[in-house]
Amino acid sequence: MITFKLNLNYWVMHFPAIKRGIKMKKSLSLTLAGLMLTLSLTGCGSKAASTTTSSEEKDVTLNFMMNSPELTDQYNEMVAEYKKVKPNVTINLEILQNDYQTVLKTKLNSGEVPDMFMSSAYNDNKVYKDYEYNLENEDFIKNINPDMLKSTTLDGHVTGYPFLVQAHSFIYNKDLFTKAGITTLPKTLDDLKAACAKLKAAGIQPFSSGFGEWWVLPQTTYPAMSDVNGGDYTGMFKKIEDGSLKFGDLPQVDFALDLIDLIKANSGSKPMESTFDKQCSDFASGKVAIIHQGTWAEDSIKKINSKLNIGFFNSPRSDGKDLLAVDSNLTFRVNKDSKNLKEVLNWLRWLTNSDYGKSWIPEKIKQISPQVGAKMPDTALAKETGNAIAAKTTSSWWLFSGPDGVEQPFGVAFQNYAAGTTNRQKTKEALTKVFADAFNAQKK
Repeated sequence: MITFKLNLNYWVMHFPAIKRGIKMKKSLSLTLAGLMLTLSLTGCGSKAASTTTSSEEKDVTLNFMMNSPELTDQYNEMVAEYKKVKPNVTINLEILQNDYQTVLKTKLNSGEVPDMFMSSAYNDNKVYKDYEYNLENEDFIKNINPDMLKSTTLDGHVTGYPFLVQAHSFIYNKDLFTKAGITTLPKTLDDLKAACAKLKAAGIQPFSSGFGEWWVLPQTTYPAMSDVNGGDYTGMFKKIEDGSLKFGDLPQVDFALDLIDLIKANSGSKPMESTFDKQCSDFASGKVAIIHQGTWAEDSIKKINSKLNIGFFNSPRSDGKDLLAVDSNLTFRVNKDSKNLKEVLNWLRWLTNSDYGKSWIPEKIKQISPQVGAKMPDTALAKETGNAIAAKTTSSWWLFSGPDGVEQPFGVAFQNYAAGTTNRQKTKEALTKVFADAFNAQKK
């Protein structure tokens, strides 16, 4: 039996739903260049190893803990497909979002470790090192893009299985932009202000903010701040850790707050009531022209309005450059002490090598796969992501190369500012405290 526990207030995806990040701007360009090369290849992967079940095989139950409830249908279908080839294996899914990390860590601390669980990559490689099974010697791992494995590699060990390659930025309605006479996509904050003015003049609400979801705030702000410390995020975090730099003193924080002010002012009368679901419905219905979301949102939008003509425009930065945030961060982690370790690895092998497994991400989830030779999804935002990768106009999800546990308090600090419950100076102080507290917690 498949069980689900859903909290549809999305965590974040990614998104979700969960943290994301990358260590260095330089390594990102190499990673994405390698990904684009791989995606251009024609997939011809080997056939999956036999997964037929003999009458002597015992019944096995696998417990997986997942996030991203917007993928519930796809998870459910995948589990049903696996049941066809391994009828003795039952996969129980527990799907959470807003409280995902809290519940996961509570389970781990109490010894209730799932057979497989999802997390971020990068810093989470360290966070879960006592639980994760290293995959570098598994035969199927050779079919994962080596560049994507960098996000899950720690001290030479592949600590997790990369799930998706995702992007997020401003999604816009191309037809509404045309109606408003916007012929050039915004590249700077002033450009975005001018675009909002044209949309309003045409009777179109520019934004649905998403500010009712704390996780939307980090995704909206950190790409706009990706020029911090000249892109040397490792160096910046070292300075914050040793106390020689306060995060709230970074000039990019003011730029991010200016961006929040602009979005809020152009999101109608109740910007703090805009959730992920409302963003998708407002956007799909043509009520608004812009939302800040990611590749994961396209399926939800197109289910409401399949004919909508959409695209990405990049996040502006204070240095005048505009970039799309792209990364492979969502990660499957195998419990190294699982009594069903062999069966979990068999599932990953099937997910990697079978015809269904190869098509699951690009055709069912409709996002970009990290597998070698994977097809590019036939979706608007995935194609534009591919174009940005090829043009090298991307930024990392740098926030998550920092200390553990910063995403939610980071988002809440900006959310409180957007709600008007605090001012700019106190927000800067709160952001400084977020990172100071996180680094102090790591020392305990």
